[in-house]
Parts: sequence; C-alpha cells; structure tokens
Amino acid sequence: MGHSHHHDHDALLGQDHNPEKAVFAGWAAIGIVAILIFTKVIAYWMSGSVSILSSLIDSFADIMMSVMALISIKMSLKPADKCHRFGHGKIEGLFALVQVAFIFFAGVAVIHEAIGNALNHTPITDQYLASSIIILSLILTYILTRIQKRAIAETQSMAIEADHAHYHSDIAMNLGVLAVLVLTAIGFPTWIDSLYAVGIALYIWYVAYGVGKNAVDMLLDREIEGDVRQQVIDIVLSNSEVRDMHDLRIIRSGMKMLVSFDIEVDANILLWNAHEIALEVERDLLKSFKNSEVMIHVDPAGSPDDARHKKDVHI
Repeated sequence: MGHSHHHDHDALLGQDHNPEKAVFAGWAAIGIVAILIFTKVIAYWMSGSVSILSSLIDSFADIMMSVMALISIKMSLKPADKCHRFGHGKIEGLFALVQVAFIFFAGVAVIHEAIGNALNHTPITDQYLASSIIILSLILTYILTRIQKRAIAETQSMAIEADHAHYHSDIAMNLGVLAVLVLTAIGFPTWIDSLYAVGIALYIWYVAYGVGKNAVDMLLDREIEGDVRQQVIDIVLSNSEVRDMHDLRIIRSGMKMLVSFDIEVDANILLWNAHEIALEVERDLLKSFKNSEVMIHVDPAGSPDDARHKKDVHI
C-alpha cells in the first residue's frame, strides 16, 4: 500500500518562512554591488592599486552572479507542473555552478593583472582617499551579508548561500586591500599590492570550490545526514502506532526538502486506520520541516522486504 503527500515551500526548518525574503536578498545584493562597483572604479582611478582592481573585477563577477542568483530563485519558486513533478528547486544548483565558473575566471583575471603590475612597478597614489572608499565598501558588504544570512536561515536558498559565501569573503578581501593601501602609503614596497592580489585570487578559488561542491551535492541528490536525519527518525518513531521505519531518504531540491520512507504498522488494522497513522506522522514532520515534501509508504509490521526497497542498517 502506498501513501504519499506533497507540500510546497514554507520553510526547511522552523516556523517562520517567506520565500520572498530570498528574492529581497537577491535584489539587495544587486543594488549594493552596483554601488560598490561605482565606488571601486573611483578608488582604482585615483590610486592605480591592483588590489583595488582585483576587488573591482571581483565585484563585476559578483553582480553577474547576483543577477543569476535572483533569476534562479524566481525560477525555483515556480510550482510543480506535469513535466517537473518535484518542482524547479534544482535550478539553484545549476546556476550555482555557473557562478563557480565566473568566480574562477575572475581569479584568473586578478592574477594576470597582479603579475603585470608587479613587472611594471606600477605606483599607487591617493591611498587615503581610496582607503575611505574601501571602508564604505566594507560597511555596505557587511550590511548585505547580514541580510543574506537572515534569508538563508529562513529559506535555505542555495543561490543566496552561494552569494553569501562570496560576499563574506569580500569582507576579508577588502580588509586586506585597506591594509595594502595603508602600508604602501607609509613606505612599504608596492609589490605587496600584487602579492596580496594573488592571495585574493587563490581565496576566491577556494570559495568557488565550496560553492561548487554544494551545488553538485544537490544536483546528484546527496543524502542529507546528521541532525536533520536524526530529527526525522525521532519524530516518526515517536508515534506510538509506528512499530518501525526503514528506507529513509532525505535530499534537497533548492529551498525544499524531499523526504521519503516506509513505516511499519500493525498488520491487522484497517486500511483507513493505516492511512490516518501516515497522515499523523506527516503532520508531525511538517511542524518542524515546513518546506518539505513527505512521501510515506506503509508496510504491515514483520512483512518481508518488498522489491522496491532495500532495508538499510541506518534506517
């Protein structure tokens, strides 16, 4: 006997959820980065610092990624249709991989410019005015990461998560740019500017690896483990009518979690009663995992494994 129910977005974890917060975070990223690009263009024009240029190139990549992130969020929120029965959530993972490509090539551009400046001994000028612009960039980037962090907590959006990882690294990067400007202003050699720019590129690639790994994990249906899995098991087995459970599968699809498993109930109860037990288990799960789709198969307790499933030792 099969029993399944489908529920769309609300929140992967917790009671409060509003997918529009992910959309707001996407628009906030585009607006703030547009301001950052404008200020960094001025800072680079005034100083000639390759560290600022690397930060500017990074911001150009940022705004392209943020536009793609916003598009992917809007697409992922489209309801399921007859061709996409599980919805469109995985489009976020696909766009995240495109973001990784942008991040990689941004790093290549930074290294190329850093080597050129080091060989040409390009001087840095107007460090203090450029520094004030970088401080403004730091403040705006920090505000953006706070907006994104709240959106991630309430929506679990992979697109916003990828954006947040990059903008969070921007804070460290701009702190370093600020340090380079100050050090060269007080007499340190200008090659530290190029050296730091290369360090930025390597860090950008490190961030790209993390974003790419998460995207691939989601696209390949990597199992969600740890606390979330254990919480699902505890909720299901807390129902006194459930004798046991097996074949638990939990994967992520954008801002949605897909959960499927078998429960074992008394073999002698009515079909209607088994249906009601499954409904009760589903309701209990949706209290903690609102943005989820729960699929439950009901087995009579003690029955041999059927051909659909292979019982696993971890439930």
